[in-house]
Amino acid sequence: EIFVGIDGGGTGCRVAIAQISGNKLLAQASGGPANPTFNPEKAIMNINTAVDNAGKKAGIDKNTLDSACAFVGLAGVRNRETADYIASELPFRHIQVTEDRVTTVTGALDGQEGAVAAIGTGSFVGRCYGENCDYVGGWGFRLGDQASGAWLGLKLLRQVILCAENIETHSKLTRDILARYNGNPHEIYEFSNTAVPADFGALAPSIVKAAENGDITGRNLMNEGAQYIAKALDSLGFTGKEALCLTGGLGPHYARYLPGKYTTKLVRPKGSALDGALLLARNMCAEQAG
Repeated sequence: EIFVGIDGGGTGCRVAIAQISGNKLLAQASGGPANPTFNPEKAIMNINTAVDNAGKKAGIDKNTLDSACAFVGLAGVRNRETADYIASELPFRHIQVTEDRVTTVTGALDGQEGAVAAIGTGSFVGRCYGENCDYVGGWGFRLGDQASGAWLGLKLLRQVILCAENIETHSKLTRDILARYNGNPHEIYEFSNTAVPADFGALAPSIVKAAENGDITGRNLMNEGAQYIAKALDSLGFTGKEALCLTGGLGPHYARYLPGKYTTKLVRPKGSALDGALLLARNMCAEQAG
C-alpha cells in the first residue's frame, strides 16, 4: 500500500516513498545523475540504487516495493521509446516515466490550474488548464533554454567580446567580466571551448545583480529573457487571470521585468518536482484501485 515518486536529472536523482493510508511520507533517498540522454544504463543503475536505499530506510521488503505505483520524471526523456525502456528496467509493477517538465509543473502548482516558468540552468514554460498540460521550451542549451542561466552567461560573454573589440560599448558589467579573464578575450575563448551549461550559468548571479543596480547590459539581458517568457506564456494561451509560478534559481528574478499582465497573480511554488512525482504516483494508485 505504498507509492513512489522519483525525480532525476544531470546532477542527481531523488526518491520518495509514501504510504497510501494517511498519505504519509515514509522515506527519501538521493542518488547519482539520472539523465538518460548520454548514458541510460548509468541513469537506471543510479535510480535503482536510490530506490533500494529509500526502501531500506522505510523498512520495506522488496516484494512490497516492487508492487508499488511509481511515477518517474527525468530530464532528457523526450520520446516514448526512452520512457518505455527505463520503465522496463525499474522494478515497479505499475510505473509511468515522463520528462521532468511534467513533474516540475505538477509539483509547483500542486496539481492545480495555472502556469509555470521554470528558469534555472535550463528553462521551459508550462501551463495546465482543465485536464490538459502543455509545454514549450526545454530543448537544451544548444537549441533553446532561453532566459536560463546558461543562456544569460553565454550572451554576456558574447557581449564582452564585442566590447573588447570596440564593436559595442562597455558597461560596468562587461568591464568587470573582462577583468575576470585578465582583460584577454582569448581567455574567454579558451573557457568557452570546454564550458558546459552550468559553467555559463555561473555568470547569471552577476547579471541579475548588475541589472538590479541599473547596468545597461544586465538590464538588456534580463529584459530579453523576460520577453521570451512572456511570448512563451502567450503561446500557451496564458490569460493573466490565472496563477503564474516563477520557479528555478532564476525564475523569481524575472518578476520585475515582466509586463503587469503576467504578474497580477504570481504565486510561490507549492512543491518540488519530487512532490509532483509523488502526487502523480498517488493518482496512479487511485486509478488502479478504481
